[in-house]
Amino acid sequence: MTTTNKSLEEDDASSSSLNRLPDEIILQILTKSPDLKTLCILHLVSKRFASIILQIDTISFTAPLVNPNTTSGDITTTGSPKNLFRSFLNGVVLKPIHLLKRMVTPSTKPLPPMISSFYGDSFRSAVTFLSKFTRVKFLSIELPVSNHRGVDNNNCLFKWNVKFSNRIESFRFLSPNGLNYVNGNVDEEGNDLDMELTIDSFKRKVHIAFQCLKDVIIRHRMLLYFVKDFPNLEKLSITDSGRRGTLCLSGGRLAEVRGWMDSEGGNVKPEMNRIEVPVNVSQCYVPVLNLPVSGCVMKGVTFVVMRMNGDVRDGDECLVSRGDGFEVEDEVEAAYSEAVVEILENHKDKMKRLLVNMCS
Repeated sequence: MTTTNKSLEEDDASSSSLNRLPDEIILQILTKSPDLKTLCILHLVSKRFASIILQIDTISFTAPLVNPNTTSGDITTTGSPKNLFRSFLNGVVLKPIHLLKRMVTPSTKPLPPMISSFYGDSFRSAVTFLSKFTRVKFLSIELPVSNHRGVDNNNCLFKWNVKFSNRIESFRFLSPNGLNYVNGNVDEEGNDLDMELTIDSFKRKVHIAFQCLKDVIIRHRMLLYFVKDFPNLEKLSITDSGRRGTLCLSGGRLAEVRGWMDSEGGNVKPEMNRIEVPVNVSQCYVPVLNLPVSGCVMKGVTFVVMRMNGDVRDGDECLVSRGDGFEVEDEVEAAYSEAVVEILENHKDKMKRLLVNMCS
């Protein structure tokens, strides 16, 4: 009993010392732990803590995995690229259209059902708590890696990049069969198994690219909702735990999206309800890419570019321009970015149109 009383007295003393600190100091301490889950726990400590925590302007959030055994999407790798697109349109866009229509109806929920259907109710609950932070300026969200059917996330190499504003403009997908770091140049004959492009391999790569595009569409919807709901945002990034790709808005690009929202008078739901599909798709295959700056070699590289809007009569120059490369955060991203530059500078003649004016 004596030990218990002593422990309670120590807790009371610690709590009393903390209570004597001014709000500004407590806010500085809490700012050191921007994780949303931690803030949610601290928010329950006391009414004073709750009011101070909501003043935090920098938050990071790691979304929980919905179900590691489930897959998202029902695209198969059978058939022609045209059939792959139709599967994408039917399984990814048209099937959840009833959910999209619900977005035009006023709702007290911070995210539409379409997004929650991909990331689960726990994600919706977290975003509901996040919506309390009206002063947030810097928001970083990490989503779980999508478990696409037929894709081994541990062994399949790929990254994607997207150019966007209030709409998705273009999407790029780069997937090598192998990535090796070397000290110098290597024999470009390489390994025939790595270099050979089979029909099945091609279909699988296109299949993955379309599924990644589905992820991008969902994340772009999510991004627009956050920009709309958090007027003080200065930087917003949405990525995944596998670092496959990132949507990031800050500076002038964020101001552009916010300006578009203001010009619409807050009525952005029709745009959010718009179905986004590629107007054309081009693909390039390169057996071996030597990347001297990154000090590595990529083998069996598939590069897919999808254009989401614009005049389909525009030439390849608009579709595969050099700008807007991959985000560079480490040596792997640097290698992918260099690979894109290498393809567009020295292998652009290999780009082939797979599908043109696919919405007709």
